[in-house]
Amino acid sequence: MTVEDYEFVLAELQRLIDDAKTLMAKFEAAEFDQQLPGEYHTLHELYARAVKAQKRYTYEALDLIESDTSALENFNFN
Repeated sequence: MTVEDYEFVLAELQRLIDDAKTLMAKFEAAEFDQQLPGEYHTLHELYARAVKAQKRYTYEALDLIESDTSALENFNFN
């Protein structure tokens, strides 16, 4: 993968994480976490998988940068 690929994947994962957090908060506010525990659990699993993937891709991007310091010039840390 290129630096740009990692940036894209990490941005999409962050968007997914943010959306999942927002939806979980709405579930909790409406007490749907109590009424629909299976759906809430599935949502929480999706959130956890996205966080795990974000961590993995972050480490891979850092490994790429470490092995090729010229890649650092193209990486957007925002």
